[in-house]
Amino acid sequence: MTRCRVIVAVEALALLGILVWALARPVTAARGRDEIDYRHLQPLLLHSGQLLRQPMPLQQDHFSGVAIPYQLQGTRSAEIRVLLLDAEGRSLADSRIRLAPTKVLDFITVHVDGGTSSAGVLVAVERWDQGSSDLNLAAYPTADTGRPSMLQQPDTTLALQTLYGAWGPAVLKAQLYADRVASLAPPWLPLPVDLVLVTLFLILGLALLLLIGIDRGDLEGSPIMARELAPTDAIPDRDRDPRLP
Repeated sequence: MTRCRVIVAVEALALLGILVWALARPVTAARGRDEIDYRHLQPLLLHSGQLLRQPMPLQQDHFSGVAIPYQLQGTRSAEIRVLLLDAEGRSLADSRIRLAPTKVLDFITVHVDGGTSSAGVLVAVERWDQGSSDLNLAAYPTADTGRPSMLQQPDTTLALQTLYGAWGPAVLKAQLYADRVASLAPPWLPLPVDLVLVTLFLILGLALLLLIGIDRGDLEGSPIMARELAPTDAIPDRDRDPRLP
């Protein structure tokens, strides 16, 4: 086995490991659809001691939590309190969360035990630490989006995403992924035909890499390159370039 084939095999195992991790990691059964207007998303600075509240309608039963996007500049962490109340004012979750610094938009998740099937929940977010680092949540103009706005800023909607269903391996959501993709731009091939085709393309790509097997120290180790490097006298007369000796 050439050195290149060993490298390709290691890369293939690494990709397989990443795929297994992605399919096995715990996720919720479903997320709310069209809840965040990413086209007009803008940072919303949350000061120490500031409290933001916003009602959040639920799209289905078995409510299991809320995901909140944030960005924290600097090197120091920050702490927030997230309170979730149902339509009757009962507490569904009351969490104090330590946020790690991040230069890109990240999500924190607040879990709900037991869930609820009420018409909606009230989400309250308050910054508890006294740090000097800028903590930005995400928001967008309410305008004609049809989304609820913050009680403190009636013209602005805090970016939130509702979660539903029990937590489990991501592979169990394959049917949901396929259904949602099919709803975006039909027609699509029925499940599992599309997954089988993707798998075959991945296998074909890896097989081509293994077949080529180019190695600087052993170019003859490649079945494809062996023909390219064959001596001229091994080429049939009908395929010989007349300019060759």
